[in-house]
Amino acid sequence: MSISQHSLIKPVPQGSWDTHLHIFEPDRYSFSNERHFTPAPATLEQLELFEKSVGIDHVCIAHGLSFGSDCTSLLAYLEYFKGKARGICVLDVEDVTDGMLNTYHAAGVRSVRIDFFKPKAMDDLDLQISLIQKTAQRLMLWGQHRWSIQIQQPHLEHWHKLAPLAAELSVPLVVDHFALFQAPSMRPDQIQSTDDDFAFEEMDGFEQLVAALRHGNTWIKLSAPYRCSDLFPNFDDLESLVRLLVRANRHRVVWGSDWPHTQRHKDRIGKSSCQQEAFLKIEDATWIKSLSRWMSEEEWNLMWIVNPSTLYY
Repeated sequence: MSISQHSLIKPVPQGSWDTHLHIFEPDRYSFSNERHFTPAPATLEQLELFEKSVGIDHVCIAHGLSFGSDCTSLLAYLEYFKGKARGICVLDVEDVTDGMLNTYHAAGVRSVRIDFFKPKAMDDLDLQISLIQKTAQRLMLWGQHRWSIQIQQPHLEHWHKLAPLAAELSVPLVVDHFALFQAPSMRPDQIQSTDDDFAFEEMDGFEQLVAALRHGNTWIKLSAPYRCSDLFPNFDDLESLVRLLVRANRHRVVWGSDWPHTQRHKDRIGKSSCQQEAFLKIEDATWIKSLSRWMSEEEWNLMWIVNPSTLYY
């Protein structure tokens, strides 16, 4: 595949999936008192308008952590989409019953999102491992279907231990938002660097993450580029990272919008978790055009259609 063929802008293909989005309707479904942030309303109607503007046919709704483990809203939204959508739930693994898991599966749930914020595990590798293992063990005890586990954590160096763990899990491990890599524009020591002279592969933990992708039991979402780059709206300093991740395993990459684009974690420092926050303004169409230039036609179609259909069957 030549560079010129890679660099062509490609349309979002028919049958595409958005594998990471949220709906917040607090007038209908109350937030948890233990939430780590309070999002503004983002309605089902607004979501449908957004997905239509992008050209998406299927959505996978990531249950908002602000709701806690009460998935009432998620089940209602999945019922609304009448089988065309899938869901990622939040579980209390100590209390969830097989009957509840069966109900979730019948509704369209295919994955569990682990909340690392509530138990203060975002920076605690041992606690992350424990939470992943407990969730995998609960799913294995249920044993009815092959769901996945979804995580978000900011420490690339944790992959020295997360990669071998992922290889041993009985279910796939899905990593949100480019594994929260920090591109040059978000690294003070690299602020003058360009994507051409910044080597993601030299970052501590990169080799282990790539090995996990190659193994095949780890998946990664190319979602929320603004959590990894400050180069709005194209996020050009993510180009080499995208190419490296796709090259590692083009069959384990999926796309997610992260609509309605909640604030970045660093933007919440010092703010009350009860203070309603506005959403970021992201030029999604511009970002998608940039991304399309960095992938071949085959890789593009795998990311949008084949891979998410496999993961969220």
